[in-house]
Amino acid sequence: MLAYKFLLKKMKKNLFKKQLLLESLSKKPNFTAKMLRWVNTTSAKMQMGDKLLSPICFIVLLTIGMACQEKKSATKFIPYKGPLEEAEKLEVLYSEEGLLKVRVKTEKQIKSGLDDKIFPKQIFVDFFGPNGQVMTTLVSDSGRYDSRTGMYRVIGNVKVVNTLKQERLLTDELTWNPNTKKVYTEKPVMVENQMSGEQMKGIGLDANQDFTQYSIRRPTGFFNAPAGMAPN
Repeated sequence: MLAYKFLLKKMKKNLFKKQLLLESLSKKPNFTAKMLRWVNTTSAKMQMGDKLLSPICFIVLLTIGMACQEKKSATKFIPYKGPLEEAEKLEVLYSEEGLLKVRVKTEKQIKSGLDDKIFPKQIFVDFFGPNGQVMTTLVSDSGRYDSRTGMYRVIGNVKVVNTLKQERLLTDELTWNPNTKKVYTEKPVMVENQMSGEQMKGIGLDANQDFTQYSIRRPTGFFNAPAGMAPN
């Protein structure tokens, strides 16, 4: 009887050492420690022989438990897709050799990835002549700046007025390249001379940035209208 108690005591001691070793090697000590203590407590209460908990059963239980633990602790990563920066009442000036050439105003700017910019509200652009006077004005519903191309695109109810030539251009979209100082569109356009009332319509247009010179790519019509009549 004494030999049996000594053997059982030694078995418990060995199991405890085994538990400490596995706990120190485990990547998840809290959960693994609980599993080891439960297994060793159960084993210690059982009699010697084939009734001890099988190592295979222990591995299966440990694997299932660790999988559940990882599933609970895992968090889903949701990348941020919102704007990086917002600005109110923005004014941008472009100058050349110390002379102001272009002024852009808008109520709001949203900066997204890759330094792209969105102007969700109305845009006002003034193009200045060599003497500092405003030669041409542009108004549109919204706009965008593409950092990869360095170009601006204005969208929606685009109206350009050349004050010197008294001409007005209407279109749905215009693209402006500050580097080449050129403006173009592939959309339908209409140009009206506010003094004579003459109207020209076409598809696509190329012009310099102050609209003192332009050409319609594919004219579709030429009309005479009363001077100063607003185009449809």
